[in-house]
Amino acid sequence: MTGSEPRILSIHFKDNRIDAIDGGIVDEGSKWILLAAVRGGARRNGHVLIRRKHVRKMVPVGKFTNLAATVVGSWPPAPLVDADGNSVDLDLDHGHLDLAELSRTAPVLGFHYERRKGEGLVDGVPVDFENDDDAALCFRIVTDDGRVHSSVTELKRSALIALEIGSSRLVKLAAKMNEANSEPAASTVEIISASKAVPVKSTPFLIRLANFKDVPGIQALHQRGGFAPPSPRFLERVMADENSMVIVAVDLEDHVVAWAKTNYIPASVAEPAGYYLTGVRVDDQHRRIGLAREMAAARLAWLRRRTDTVYASVPAPNQPARRYLSAVGFTEIPRATPRTSPTDSVLLELDFTDEAAL
Repeated sequence: MTGSEPRILSIHFKDNRIDAIDGGIVDEGSKWILLAAVRGGARRNGHVLIRRKHVRKMVPVGKFTNLAATVVGSWPPAPLVDADGNSVDLDLDHGHLDLAELSRTAPVLGFHYERRKGEGLVDGVPVDFENDDDAALCFRIVTDDGRVHSSVTELKRSALIALEIGSSRLVKLAAKMNEANSEPAASTVEIISASKAVPVKSTPFLIRLANFKDVPGIQALHQRGGFAPPSPRFLERVMADENSMVIVAVDLEDHVVAWAKTNYIPASVAEPAGYYLTGVRVDDQHRRIGLAREMAAARLAWLRRRTDTVYASVPAPNQPARRYLSAVGFTEIPRATPRTSPTDSVLLELDFTDEAAL
């Protein structure tokens, strides 16, 4: 864009499920666009590297001084600089971003990536620079509470839509990380916001993502309680679904003592469509020690990255489940029509945009 004064652009993506990003172009190449991001009209908010192939159009939204928001930072768009204030030299004509160079700009980066149903976001600390030309981006996940996983996560470079750098959100997360971590949090399983070890008396229970090896343990948990176990095929399918999360609580010997799941339910199955907490089961010998609440917190942390609203549906007579959901922040949605049976289900929701629910 040309003119006497730089204009703010709204970058729209080919996938209309991905929100547009506003800002001013710092530099652009054949593969990437470096954007000085703004929010709230004209408040500077770090930088974003956007993969050009995903961009549908760039629409001017106004001159910087014509926008009414309070101006923070300088304009025209400032270049990307490292921690020492030196300009970062990036090859925007190359498909592979230099993570080693980018890691010197900010301690935590936001990876926006393609998912089957739109856009995913995970925050991480880049690692493994020796293999930076490989097909995968390597980083350690940083959870919402600032904990760093010891395991390394790999993200296909071809799936990367944009890379968020130095935004206010990431600056706050980096501060939490500095407070929470002297060393990476112990974890042998790659998980998002679900690595918390729950001390119960003298025995620690670990809540982690479930894997196929946990299927017999989940089935045995149901059988001990006198319930029909879910089939291995069902469990493996829901574990492999990227729109589902299955977690287990295990003891020191890795025996399953509880499990829970959440998944997206389409409109053809439920009304409204959306992400639902879809069940939790705790071994009878390990009830009332906080496992269900910790598993709810792990699932909600995972869901907060994917949706603004979470639902749950339980039979009306199930008062323990209703109290449990209410305790973790859910509220019941009034029915449009009277119940026809006392066993009809009650629909509950949790709105992440409501500050009281966070």
